[in-house]
Amino acid sequence: MTITSFLHTQHTASTPVDDSVFNSAALVFTIEGTFDAPVQAVWTAIDDDRAWSWLPFPGVGVQYDSPARGVGVVREMGSVFAPWRFLWVEREHFWRYEPNQRITFGVVSGNWMQYLLVRQYAEDKTFADLGDGRTKVVWTVAVTPRLPLRFSTWFPSVWRTAYRFGGVGPFFRRRVAAVARRHQTEEGVK
Repeated sequence: MTITSFLHTQHTASTPVDDSVFNSAALVFTIEGTFDAPVQAVWTAIDDDRAWSWLPFPGVGVQYDSPARGVGVVREMGSVFAPWRFLWVEREHFWRYEPNQRITFGVVSGNWMQYLLVRQYAEDKTFADLGDGRTKVVWTVAVTPRLPLRFSTWFPSVWRTAYRFGGVGPFFRRRVAAVARRHQTEEGVK
């Protein structure tokens, strides 16, 4: 096996991912975010083909196996665009998919970085329409790092801060605002 093929090989997750991960993971935490945008805009920002592209890292985003969305869909997340694919690519399987309401998925395989650092990973996100064009997102993350990072579970506040900043922070808020403007423009055209 060449180094290039090793860096790109997807390794199956060591444990299955389903709702039980939220009870068995080494670290489970929840963060919340409230957005001044309709639930459809927040959902789109999380689930469209540009999801996670707001992170300030090269090549980060998602690629879906098909244009279909729903239960059973698998997507790649991480540094999915060339030339960065060798860094971090995980495959996520969706077992709950309720548009504008709830989405739940977990990592079923990952390239070398995911495989070496993370044993188990899943996310559950709920979306609540608060009225007046506002949306609340409740995001629960379950993670069991592998031995080199196991100590990191002793610092849940660091995890929450990182996810709050990267996941529902200023970069994502900018993306939600852009999607909301686009939706508003599309509604005005109709």
